[in-house]
Amino acid sequence: TTMSCHGDNNIYTGLDVLRTDRSMVFYEKKENLSKLWDILAVYAWIDKEVGYCQGMSDLCSPMIVLLNDEADAFWCFERLMRRLRGNFRCTQQSVGVENQLQHLASIIQVLDPKLHDHLETLGGGDYLFAFRMFMVLFRRELSFGDSLYLWEMMWALEYDPDMFSTYEESGPATDRSAQGYKPRVKSTRQFGKYERANMKSATNGVDGPVPISVFLVASVLKENSQKLLQEARGLDDIIRV
Repeated sequence: TTMSCHGDNNIYTGLDVLRTDRSMVFYEKKENLSKLWDILAVYAWIDKEVGYCQGMSDLCSPMIVLLNDEADAFWCFERLMRRLRGNFRCTQQSVGVENQLQHLASIIQVLDPKLHDHLETLGGGDYLFAFRMFMVLFRRELSFGDSLYLWEMMWALEYDPDMFSTYEESGPATDRSAQGYKPRVKSTRQFGKYERANMKSATNGVDGPVPISVFLVASVLKENSQKLLQEARGLDDIIRV
């Protein structure tokens, strides 16, 4: 399954809005659909480099449902995209989640070599079948409620108290750093459990720590290993299983 970017093309934005969470009663009201369209259109306008990409509507929808105020929902989505926009930066040569797919391949190769070999035989050795899971953080694999529980768990484990300043391009924190300001060293207790483990093991590479979502996808594949080995005879079967 592939996803594509369309700059600020409102036609594609509108089509995806109509497809997003269609089974929810919430979106039977046209004003709620309008909120989703407005937020995605404005985001595409302010982020001209990435624009609008398929999958963004899945990430934005929970903000609309949970927050009554459209402006609050927009800024929550905008901050989420500061964290995830790299996933949507795709070219003809590479996809934004390429590093995550490579990490996933390496993990499965160690965790379950037999499954890895089977996936390679089926033409899935690049693990592109997991592309959508990383792009929309399991929104299409899980129910609306379950996906939000998973998001909360992931972000709690990965929590870094410096995260917000990391995604800010300007502001007091940046100015103070430029003047030689040194922030107070924080206790590791302030960090999420997964982030604490990364700090202790010092495994952060050039691209930062491996996102916990990679290990979640790996666990799903491992859990379904026998079924994949027995039933998967092509790429479509991998996605179905």
